[in-house]
Amino acid sequence: MDCIEPQLILKTTPPRSQKSARMRSRLGIHTQELTDKVVIAVQAPAGFGKTFLLTQWRRECLSHGAVVAWMTLDAQDDGARFVQGLGVAMAVGSGRPSFARVFEPIAGLGRDEQEGLTQWLAEVADLGSETVLILDEVDTLPELTIRYSLTYLLHNAPANLRIIMASRTRLNLQVTDLAARGLFTTIMTAALRLNVEEAIAILNDRFGTRVDADLCVRLHEITEGWPLGLQLAISALEKSSNRSAAVEELSTCLGDIERYFVDSLLAHLREEQVRFLTGIALLEMVQPLLCEALTGNARSGELLQELCASTPIFVESIDSDWVRIHPLAREFLLGRFADLPLEERQGYHRRGAVWLEQHGFLEQAARQYLLAGMPQPAYALIGECLYEVMLQGQFSRVLEWVEELGPADVLSHPRICLAAAWTLAMGERQAEAARLIAAIEQHPSADEATRCEAAAIAAAAAYFADHPDQSHELITPWVDRLPSFSIKVQAIVATQIARLTLLQGQPEKARRIFQRAAIYAGSPGLDAIRGYGEWVVGLAYLYEGRMVSARTALHDSLLHAERDIGRRSPVAVMLASALATVLLEQGEIQESATVLANRLDIVERLASPDAIVQGFLAAARLASIQGQGHRGQDLLEALFALGEERNIPRFCIASLGEQIRLHALQGRSDTCQALWRRLDCFTPVITHERAGLLGPELDLLAGVANAYALLAQRDWEAMLAVLDKVSETAEYLRRGRDIVQIKLLRALALRATGQGGTDHLLEAVSLAQENGMLRVVQDTHPDLIKWERMLQGETVPLLATTSTPAPVPRPESTPSSVSPSRLLTPKEREVLQLLARNLSNKQIALALNVGEETVKWHLKNLFGKFQAGTRQHVVARAYMLGILETGG
Repeated sequence: MDCIEPQLILKTTPPRSQKSARMRSRLGIHTQELTDKVVIAVQAPAGFGKTFLLTQWRRECLSHGAVVAWMTLDAQDDGARFVQGLGVAMAVGSGRPSFARVFEPIAGLGRDEQEGLTQWLAEVADLGSETVLILDEVDTLPELTIRYSLTYLLHNAPANLRIIMASRTRLNLQVTDLAARGLFTTIMTAALRLNVEEAIAILNDRFGTRVDADLCVRLHEITEGWPLGLQLAISALEKSSNRSAAVEELSTCLGDIERYFVDSLLAHLREEQVRFLTGIALLEMVQPLLCEALTGNARSGELLQELCASTPIFVESIDSDWVRIHPLAREFLLGRFADLPLEERQGYHRRGAVWLEQHGFLEQAARQYLLAGMPQPAYALIGECLYEVMLQGQFSRVLEWVEELGPADVLSHPRICLAAAWTLAMGERQAEAARLIAAIEQHPSADEATRCEAAAIAAAAAYFADHPDQSHELITPWVDRLPSFSIKVQAIVATQIARLTLLQGQPEKARRIFQRAAIYAGSPGLDAIRGYGEWVVGLAYLYEGRMVSARTALHDSLLHAERDIGRRSPVAVMLASALATVLLEQGEIQESATVLANRLDIVERLASPDAIVQGFLAAARLASIQGQGHRGQDLLEALFALGEERNIPRFCIASLGEQIRLHALQGRSDTCQALWRRLDCFTPVITHERAGLLGPELDLLAGVANAYALLAQRDWEAMLAVLDKVSETAEYLRRGRDIVQIKLLRALALRATGQGGTDHLLEAVSLAQENGMLRVVQDTHPDLIKWERMLQGETVPLLATTSTPAPVPRPESTPSSVSPSRLLTPKEREVLQLLARNLSNKQIALALNVGEETVKWHLKNLFGKFQAGTRQHVVARAYMLGILETGG
């Protein structure tokens, strides 16, 4: 192999393996989707981690004993050079110099490429072991090499050969037959995007507790799972002492992100492409005909296709020709668009508005008319579509338009008025909603169906202000007349009745009301009406304590809401608050934190009172579990302040009750009493009398808090009396978790007074296990865990938790393992591991119980296989190829 040109050696040497990088287990080579594939193609623009994924797969294959060859391709790899490169790659990967010698160029013979490929394939088959060929940057190959040599290679691979290749663009390969037989698969951009869990894991690996879940999710949303974007974000955070400022700079496409787009993107594009991108950046979503209307360029379709294939700034749709511009790229391009003369910018907006209006995209057209300085057609269009925007659950967009239009324009248009009233009612602006409701009812065009909807809006406003009795009074008179109204109105009212039924302690009936109601299908995906109904169904399971059913219902609904409405939409955040509560109860701490991350601000402004309580309590408990008690306290105080601000006692009671529980678990009796006195001041008369729909709910919260305050005082008799009363309320409301918690607290009190309590403990534990409540015993009181384990004879683990931890062994400087690759024999792997410890031949011979001549013979083989001249060179090459890995 001495005569091989250096360039081929470089092309067949795999890139440096990032040992500290997080492996993407979701895309592992041995996952079910990939395990039976003979050919795997990875296709995505730059910055999506294709090469990193190939190096991960290489390490995985090596760890399973496969022979792995690597080749990075370029435009010089015509047929003959491609075959020669394959020979060198396999010589490096297998340690067989014969591969390289067979395919060395021989002057004058005019070796046929197909014949060379056939010989190479035969040599691979002769290896008799699993072999993997990895080809990177395949899109740079000459077209003829792809069409003939590469296609021939794929179709004639022997049974022991697997081929993995990566490209930036779609390859002109005839592989339909391979795909039909299930042997070929393509991994596209969508699969390579980091999901939110992967992004959080990467950021936590890099920054630990210095970044919280909210910031992690915010960065994931900014980068939209673009791996390179996340790396640039990490770089920005590392350089900045102010993380919030760094994130703001990132979201406005400044700093490293801007430099990336200037240096790595625009610098490689033609002037025509740059002008095209700048002109279409005013819209989030574009398609070829719209681009042509915007820019006047007849080649728009061709340019868009080129840029989708060669740049990472577009997100393509699966089943349409619409593409979305990545928000980071759009921010950068909008900066360039803003530098255009005003008249030119308005021309783009005007042309875009006309095309969008002609094709039925009324809201988007209205926005472009405004930007073009044409408010009248903008207001006319938004009047036609804003109500539908509201029904889709896009409340934040409705609020933007309400602020843009002003009160007079809102009141003058009935459908705008309806949309605005719904949006304001289902948030924190009920007083403004009430004025609009009055205008709707008094409008000359209002019929019975409109008045029914106005009553439903008023009922929603009362419910979101935490006045469920008033909500019930407003909506009940319309129930008997529902069949005469539209399906939409029937569905709205049914959802409201179902939610109020939950407060009456009838979760099963609430589910049946929703499931039997008319189904309004205003849009193909999940909308606001259906979304709120599915939230009620999940909430009913949660209230019953049926965590498994609640998780299934809420998880599926949340996925649909995020896809169809948006992650930070009111529907999604209410579903997320409930699901985070369920996941926390099931012990899924990280999953719960991820679900709730970067949503609490929307929960506070646009969620119902029960969702707000669930969201804040879940976030506070997560903070305490994760060792951030100060943040948990801040969240509870924020919930209390919100209750005072909006005059909602439930918030104050829930906040103080949780604080009492936390202090009671620490035995802080005086603090608990002080908090209980504050709580008692916020408890309305309806709580003591358990009157109305809200009375039992508040009585339950206050009763459990009282029990914990008495627990801290060790006033067991008084605690049992309180638990007797609050147990009736929990049973009436059918609150499964509260029923179990009360049984557990009763067991503690009975045990303390010498009255047993074991039966109550065992019954509560049994109910908790059956319904998936895995944390309720631990969260109720730590002593219950010890008691339960003692009953089960698990005393040894308890003792072990208090014993002195064993000393941590010092990490060894020696490699932990040698990959079981077929490149080396078992004895050669042993010699290599000892060689990496810098042992002499004699020491290696003594360690392996063989003669020194045998060691020299194995070393000679290692020198040949690793193309090394010295012992240190052998070790260095083994590390580089991933055969030798450091410990830890």
